[in-house]
Amino acid sequence: MGVGIGIGAVPYLAGAAHALADTSERLVGSAGHRLIHAAAASGAPRRLVLGITAVCAVLVPGAASLALVIAARSTLRIRALVALATVAIGAASFAYQPSGVASGVLVLALAVSAMAVAASGPLVAAPLAGLAGLMGAEYLPNLATGQRAVTAASVNDLHSALFGSPGTPLVLRVVLLVVAAVPFAAAARLLLRK
Repeated sequence: MGVGIGIGAVPYLAGAAHALADTSERLVGSAGHRLIHAAAASGAPRRLVLGITAVCAVLVPGAASLALVIAARSTLRIRALVALATVAIGAASFAYQPSGVASGVLVLALAVSAMAVAASGPLVAAPLAGLAGLMGAEYLPNLATGQRAVTAASVNDLHSALFGSPGTPLVLRVVLLVVAAVPFAAAARLLLRK
């Protein structure tokens, strides 16, 4: 769903996902500039801090996507625990209530648990996983092409850190694309794994 939106099926949401990826990169870049100034005050090499910041800026959208997938998978586990706890409470009513009342409580607990398991998966996990896919479909192609200023800035910063001059060569963009794809690949692997 998210990848489909990202490749142009719903342009408004694709733009929103791109803005989300841009915002995460800008946050890292802003924190990096503060870190560079603080590191310069303590005598740390500016180019080293600039390089680390550039790599972190490239990894943050993928890390956010991975966190969304982990959250989606966690909600699926939590819903099962909640359902089991509800059924256990219903079964415990046999110790405190007459058997006719306890049977009704148990039936109600089973019904509520079944509804919670059936409805909470698609309603909670699917949007989180969809947003993760949308971020990947928007961010990775823009990093590869270097058309967006934010993604080009990360490549430029790393080039400045490595070679002492600004630049956005294709080889460095490909290297950063591979680095950025690692957390997205981990997120996709988690989605595909049962």
